[in-house]
Amino acid sequence: MAVGESVAERVLLVEGDDDLHVVRHICARHGSMPGFSVEPKGSVEQVLRAIGPEVKVPGRRSVGVLVDANDDLNSRWQAISDRLTRAGIVTPPAAQPGGTVAESSPRVGVWLMPDNVSAGELEDFAVRLIPADDPIWPEARRYIDGIPVERRKFASSKAMRARLYVWLAARKEPRRIGSAIGTGDLQASEPLAVSFADWLRRVFR
Repeated sequence: MAVGESVAERVLLVEGDDDLHVVRHICARHGSMPGFSVEPKGSVEQVLRAIGPEVKVPGRRSVGVLVDANDDLNSRWQAISDRLTRAGIVTPPAAQPGGTVAESSPRVGVWLMPDNVSAGELEDFAVRLIPADDPIWPEARRYIDGIPVERRKFASSKAMRARLYVWLAARKEPRRIGSAIGTGDLQASEPLAVSFADWLRRVFR
């Protein structure tokens, strides 16, 4: 999968197809993005395993790593940093709020969803792109929050994900997260999306 021109020298490693679609639609909404390839690996474990080999590909100019922080951002950062260090890439001691970029050879960038400073995942990023005055979002929250804990089929840590998917289902044409960005239901002009697009530019310039 390529965003913009197909540039094998610049690659973004992601967990799955939802990440790929979000990146594609963020880039489309922001325009004038550099070309790079996006490679869904299937899981965070597969992304971690791929870091060393991808960094060492001959002619590689930039490698981006996009994964969920999940429940422990510091642990996720350390797992990535350890693999980069073994590949000869010097990293800062902690993830940077605007997305980490190591000016190495190749250049390496790391973005931990949702915002590099919080625990969470792609869905937490998407929630922050919901318009502030959206009338359905409070209803989606109330619906999920009103389900008794003992009857829930999801963990408490996944409540925000459940709220988001209720909100997406209530669109005129229900869509995946990336497509909702493409149509403007989720706003790529929100500060977090702007920061993410800026990180992509810095990694793949």
